Order: sequence, then C-alpha cells, then structure tokens
Amino acid sequence: MKPALRRIWHLFGRWFPWIALVGVTIGIVLAVRGQWDAITTLDWEHAWRVVLVAAVLFGVAPIAQATTSWIILRLLGASAPFGESMAIWAHAYVLRYAPSGALAVVYRVRQRERVGATRDQIFVSEAYENLCSMTAGACAFLVGFLVIATPPPWLGLVVALPVLVVAFAMRPRFLGVWAQKALRRIGVDTPILRGRHVVLVVLVNLAAWPCTGLAFLLLANGLSDEPSPGLAWAIASYSVGYLVGFVVPFLPGGLGAREGTLVATLAPRYGAGAATGIALASRLAATLGEAAAVGAIWAVHLTVRRFRAEGRPRRAGPSESG
Repeated sequence: MKPALRRIWHLFGRWFPWIALVGVTIGIVLAVRGQWDAITTLDWEHAWRVVLVAAVLFGVAPIAQATTSWIILRLLGASAPFGESMAIWAHAYVLRYAPSGALAVVYRVRQRERVGATRDQIFVSEAYENLCSMTAGACAFLVGFLVIATPPPWLGLVVALPVLVVAFAMRPRFLGVWAQKALRRIGVDTPILRGRHVVLVVLVNLAAWPCTGLAFLLLANGLSDEPSPGLAWAIASYSVGYLVGFVVPFLPGGLGAREGTLVATLAPRYGAGAATGIALASRLAATLGEAAAVGAIWAVHLTVRRFRAEGRPRRAGPSESG
C-alpha cells in the first residue's frame, strides 16, 4: 500500500502546479459569473484606452526589476554586461508564467556564462532580486497606508513585516554571515550584499511604485463613477494584492491570489462587482505592460547587437587578400 501511496503523492506533486492553475482559472470564472451583472455596469466602452495607458505605466516596474538583476550580479562579482543581463532577465521573466516558475531559474543558470557568473551567483542574485522587490512592495504598502491614515489590512502586514525583518537581518553585520556559512554547508559559495547595496536595489524597485499606483488609479477612476481616492490610496491598495500574490507558491505571477486580495480590498469602496472588474482589468493591463517591457528589452538588445555587428570590420576572404 505504501508504494502505491508514494506513487500517487509523487504524481500529485508533479502535476499540482497545473492542477492549481486550473483550479484558480475555474475560481476566477465562477467569481466573474457571480458578479456579472455588476461588472457589466462598469464603463467598459472606453476602458480599452485606460487599459492601454495603464499598461504603459505598469511596464515601468519590470524594467526597474530587470535593472536590479544587473546591479545585483555586478555587486556579487559577475562581469554581467548590461545588454546581456537585461535580455536574459527578459527571457526568464516570460518563463516565470510556467507553473512554479522553476523554468526561469533553470534558464538563467544555463545562460550564466553570458553574464560571467557562476551557478551560485545566479541562485543568490535570484534570491536577492525577489527579496528586494518584495521589500520595496512592503515599503510601498506601509508608507501608502500611513499617508492615507488608515490601518493597514492584516493580510498585508502578515507578508510585509516578515519581509522587512528578513531584509534587515540579512546584512553581513547581523545574520548575513551566518546565512553565508549555512549556504556554504550546502555547497553554495558566493558573497552576500552589504546593507547599503540592498537599500540601493530596493530604492530602484521603489522608484517604479508611483507609476504602478498611477496605473491602478487610472483603472479605478476610469471604470467607476466613484470619486478618485488618490495616488497614495492606489499604491497602498495595489501593494496588498502584490505582496500576497508574490508569496503564493506555484501560481504564475500570483494569478488568482492577487485578484482575490484586490477584490477584498476594493469591495468596501466599490462593491464586489466593480471590485472584481477593476481587479481583472488590472491583471490585463499589468500583463500587457509586462509584455511591452519584455518586448522593449528584446528590441533594444537585438538592435544594439545588429549595429555592433555591422560596425565590425569585415575580414577579407582568400580571394580578396590574394
């Protein structure tokens, strides 16, 4: 009996990401169907313009995160040419939409020679990238609710506070040295970032949050007749969904978790139906923005490579040299 249970458990673990993705999709469909009448009352006729503008603003955050990936690799000692680092990050960012996101890490490890990094540096840079991105989200969350003078929701606090504690504790002069020793015991040997370097990376991520908040505010204002709640409110509200979606495992891009959290956050102001519509519109705009950011990185990278190739002197063939 035990081998049979072990086999079932193995199959369940192997296919769980896809099962979870299907379950989330079904849940979203049921939620939309249940609030369909309220959703259709939103101003969808002119929504596409708002969604496109919001998408451009949402695209700033991925570019900022790509830049932090390059900064972290450089700080860890890799040569990390800027163009190659950005292009590899863009490829990996697309792969994160595969359930569990493991393919993104695998791809970056396989491409490590292009950025002059070791396998261990890639692993640690990935960890720092996620930690600093979440730390910036936690800062946006706390500052946003402080500005609007509203108690932050416990669901956001449960994620934000531990993230800030970990970011502070990982400094070399605190618990960072112990973490480095623990990593060496499992075969991962790489330097760790100093506190001021972590602050730098967090600030780069944090600089994109006004654009993210403005994108969310445009969607909320454009799809409803409620008075504009302001940029600080938009940053604070969206950061709750961002943090919860970030920590939910297996689901690509926090699909479902982010939307559910946003609906719960927006419902007291807009009602469940309108909140569902705004949450879904934000997912659409954010996805379009991410695609635009990835496309821009690829386009710039390929264009620069082409110009460099055209600028190199062509070697003379045998017939020309003779």
